[in-house]
Amino acid sequence: MSRTTIYWIIVFSFLSLTLFSQQARIDSIRRQIPLLDGNEKIDAINGLTRGLMYNTPDEAMELSIEAIQLSEETGYSEGKVMAWINQGVIFNQRSLFQEAKDILNQAKEISQSIDFQYGLAYSNLSLVAINIRENNYDKAIELSFAGITAARKINNVDLEVSNLINIASVKQILEDYTSAKTFLLEARSLAEDNPEVSKIRIGQINGNLGIISAFKLDYGSALEYFQKALNTFESLDSKAQVANLVMNIGHAYAKLKDLPNAIKYYDRAEQLWTELNNQRSQAVVLKNRGELMIDDSNFRSAITYLNRGLEKKEFLDDALLSEMYALLSNAYESLFNHGNALKYYKLHVALKDSISIKTNQKNNERMTKEFEFEKMKSDQEIELQQLEIENLKISQSRQVILVVSVVLLMVVFWAMWNRNKLKTKLLIKEKDQLIAQQEMTLKLLDYESEKEKFANYTEELLSKNETLEKRAGELEIKIDEGQSNNPDINSLIEKMHNAVRGDRDWAAFVLYFEAVFPQFFSLIETDKQVKLSTNEQRLLALLKINLSNKEIAALLNISSDSVIRAKYRLKQKLGFQDAKEMLVFLSKLA
Repeated sequence: MSRTTIYWIIVFSFLSLTLFSQQARIDSIRRQIPLLDGNEKIDAINGLTRGLMYNTPDEAMELSIEAIQLSEETGYSEGKVMAWINQGVIFNQRSLFQEAKDILNQAKEISQSIDFQYGLAYSNLSLVAINIRENNYDKAIELSFAGITAARKINNVDLEVSNLINIASVKQILEDYTSAKTFLLEARSLAEDNPEVSKIRIGQINGNLGIISAFKLDYGSALEYFQKALNTFESLDSKAQVANLVMNIGHAYAKLKDLPNAIKYYDRAEQLWTELNNQRSQAVVLKNRGELMIDDSNFRSAITYLNRGLEKKEFLDDALLSEMYALLSNAYESLFNHGNALKYYKLHVALKDSISIKTNQKNNERMTKEFEFEKMKSDQEIELQQLEIENLKISQSRQVILVVSVVLLMVVFWAMWNRNKLKTKLLIKEKDQLIAQQEMTLKLLDYESEKEKFANYTEELLSKNETLEKRAGELEIKIDEGQSNNPDINSLIEKMHNAVRGDRDWAAFVLYFEAVFPQFFSLIETDKQVKLSTNEQRLLALLKINLSNKEIAALLNISSDSVIRAKYRLKQKLGFQDAKEMLVFLSKLA
């Protein structure tokens, strides 16, 4: 199936705006119109026009003219818009595309100015076909999406479905079959879920699904879809849609080399398009029949059909003409009529080049317009930017002044705050120093007092020990002289010796000692990593207060030699080289 053929099949597949397709409803509206007046009458005439435009387009055109006249008399803009849209569809059917485009754009502008969403939706829907014919596919899709938005605003699911079908049709032309099928399935889902959607939409969906299958060369599936669509359109008595479908079916049979069925459906399509006075569609059918005859090697019949199609030349565009010229050239060449073959080949090439030139011109025009628009937009943006820069400079100057003022105020405040803070710190420091001095004085006083108490106690303890030791010695001498073994006397002597070595006196000594030298013993044990015995602690304490060996011997009730030996063992345990080094260490400690 050629691209041009499919192109026009698709275009005609969504020209329908039929809302009143059943004859009974059309007759009912006919009977009601004479009984109505004002806007209601205009709406009824527009509805009847939509019902007749595909079967009796001449009568539909007359009714649309009447609706326009009545709308102008009553100032009913919405009625006038809908009448214009109907005329645009009829012009499309007659291949009067420029007239259709002009009147539909007019309808769209009025709809936008009065916020008539219904008219906006239908005008967008009809303009899609024109934009496709002009190869303006982006615009066609844009209009379709705008139509969907408008349809949702007026809660018209039928219109939404129609626009989805249109988008799918454009995707088919662009050979994006996956996207096309997606939109068609979405449209079918909406149509099946909403009874108010016209049955004709189901026919259009099946028709488009058939076209997708045909593009994929799956003509069997295409015929199944086409037949379903045909059944729908025949039940609705929609001649234009039926004509379109039988032409598609004929083309599918032609590709399947089923000549009898292809001719049968082409005959019916030509008859229907003739009844509808659609010259362009008649030419498409004749072109397809010529192509079928060439495939069947019936070149003379092909030339006849193609020449009949060329008789409608004024309704044909360059693309279709170029394709027909190519077929004629092929047919004449097969008959060895090289003169005519060359003639039509030149016409084909000329049109093909013309199409290419026009396409390039359109692209250049579009790009030029885009460039001019962008340049104008850029100039405006530059002016706006310059104005913004000036305003920004003024604003920045004011901001700078404001910021400088704020900074100066903050600096002054900060300086004053720091000054007060410094004064406060100095006062606090002076008070802290005074308190520290007072505390130091008290500590010194306490220390001197404790030191004095300790010295007195040490002297007292030493004196007491010496006295007790002296008396015990004297008593022992007297006892020896008298050679008495009185147990009571011996017990007394033992108690006197124990008093000298008593733990109670030693505990009192330690209490006074640690008041003067706090944590003395723990510091030694921590520093030297040793555990001191009680006797070692006593010896170190007495060495700390610089007592002589004799004084230490007296306090501990041992001989001076024993003191010397104890000092030697302690020096070894603490790891000192000599006694002098140990005494220096003790003097510095605590």
